[in-house]
Amino acid sequence: MRTPYCDTDFTGINIMNTASLRRANFALAIMAVASLTLSACATKSDRRGPPADGERRGGQARQSGTFMQPIAVLLADMDANKDKMTTLEELHAGAEIEWSKFNRNPSAAYFAQWSMTNLGSTDAMPSFMSFDRDFNGVITEAEFNKRLEGEFKALDKNADGKVERSELIVAFAAPQGERSRNTEQQGRGGGRGQGGGRPPR
Repeated sequence: MRTPYCDTDFTGINIMNTASLRRANFALAIMAVASLTLSACATKSDRRGPPADGERRGGQARQSGTFMQPIAVLLADMDANKDKMTTLEELHAGAEIEWSKFNRNPSAAYFAQWSMTNLGSTDAMPSFMSFDRDFNGVITEAEFNKRLEGEFKALDKNADGKVERSELIVAFAAPQGERSRNTEQQGRGGGRGQGGGRPPR
């Protein structure tokens, strides 16, 4: 029997397959680029307008609120009858109790322990130097009482001889500052006297 003829030359088929693979690879590359472009657009921020004042300066927006000074915490603790106010008499009684804890005229190191316990920090005001008025390195009982009484009077805003809770609270608002606004305006060409900040010709 005669063997059928079979052409073993697949060059034409190989060329066709190679061309098809190239077209397929090119199409895949186009799809990948399109996918990356769509992802970048989807993640782009949709915020409109100029950044907030705090963001423009690389920080958070200015804040406002209230706080208590360390000495205010001590005076509130001297409220013996718990009526939410501290009288001058309660201050004197409380100062006597606090002084008795020293056992001797305290030096800076000894006072630091008291300050940490009662004011919350060794750096809190009033500091050791605020009490030691003659700068001899120790605090006397008279200096201790005088300083606490001075702090009491500073907080007693209506001078009625007692410090209420509202007087212990200090309100604050971070200033916007006319200077900072003027600086921004000048930076944008809004300076005074030169019609936008340009030098005369």
